[in-house]
Amino acid sequence: MHGQFLTEIAGKDVWITISGHIGDKDGYATFDPTEFKVGDLSVPVSLVNPALQKKLAEQRDRLKLPDNVGAMKVEKGELVMQQK
Repeated sequence: MHGQFLTEIAGKDVWITISGHIGDKDGYATFDPTEFKVGDLSVPVSLVNPALQKKLAEQRDRLKLPDNVGAMKVEKGELVMQQK
């Protein structure tokens, strides 16, 4: 998955670009980043991942998959959810 978001840093608009793998674990959606950029500057994922995972944990309730979804993955550019 790739996402690009506009944010403000020190009073300036900056694009944040993040790429990674979407998955599922224990009935919740997961995201494992593979690339992170602030503007054109690449930032090591190892610097960003702990803070990102903490933010995702804070939003855990919003990441709960519906009860009838058994698994989730991306195939050929499409999100595929498997029924339980």
